[in-house]
Amino acid sequence: MPPRKNPESAARYTEAKKAPYILELAKEREFRKNFELEKGKFFRTDTVAEILDIEPEVIRDLIRKGELFAIKIGKSYRVTEADLQEFLFQRYTRKRSGEQRREEG
Repeated sequence: MPPRKNPESAARYTEAKKAPYILELAKEREFRKNFELEKGKFFRTDTVAEILDIEPEVIRDLIRKGELFAIKIGKSYRVTEADLQEFLFQRYTRKRSGEQRREEG
């Protein structure tokens, strides 16, 4: 008669085997949280150009130079709303009241 397997030890062995997969899955999910895949969160270069009232080629040049972050999909780019806001914030030229006082004093 063949020896019987203990169902408890088999379950523990199966769970231990799954552990690396679960850890990898957790890392993958954490990485995906960086991208908000809701409608309207990604802009094409021509849309960004229209928002800023400049030519689409200027937007593509800014992306190639690394000044505007984008995601490359095939031959085209997509710019997240957050990256566009950060780009605009970095180029804001209007001085805030605290900054003016520091420069004058």
